[in-house]
Amino acid sequence: MYIELIHLKGYPHLDNKREYAFNERASDVMSCRELFVLSINGNTVESIEGLLETTSYQVVGFISRDSLTQVMRKCRNHPRLTGKTKCFFSSKVDCDDPYVDLSPWLDQSPIQIVETTPLDRVIEMFRALGLRYLLVTHNGQLVGILKKKDILEHIELYRKGLSDRREANDL
Repeated sequence: MYIELIHLKGYPHLDNKREYAFNERASDVMSCRELFVLSINGNTVESIEGLLETTSYQVVGFISRDSLTQVMRKCRNHPRLTGKTKCFFSSKVDCDDPYVDLSPWLDQSPIQIVETTPLDRVIEMFRALGLRYLLVTHNGQLVGILKKKDILEHIELYRKGLSDRREANDL
């Protein structure tokens, strides 16, 4: 019953009882390849709002685009903050002026994998650690983000392909 409710509500769920055997690698399945990295310093409420308005980038890795958007809305409604108010991704700031501390919204320990990690191993990581996303790297450089949704969509395509092949064999 619990699993049916999860599917009915459309929540992302990896069934622990199912086994998968894929030949793909992490980079074959990830959908987020266009990335934008915000520097730890030099940001203002205005510059971050401008980035959110003019791009469709998902600011992920340490802070999600949704979280950043919510914080910027709160900043606009705060009487002491303006567009020129500085924003920092660290609570250790030497600044006498009002500033926005974004550190409470940061993922302080994002999990990283290399792009050649086998998809079977990636699925086990998502299951065991309850992850929503993984950062994908190549030689230490961020190349993409693999989301739980990417995995679920790939599994669904795999299942559909198996179903189509069974139907063709039955004819």
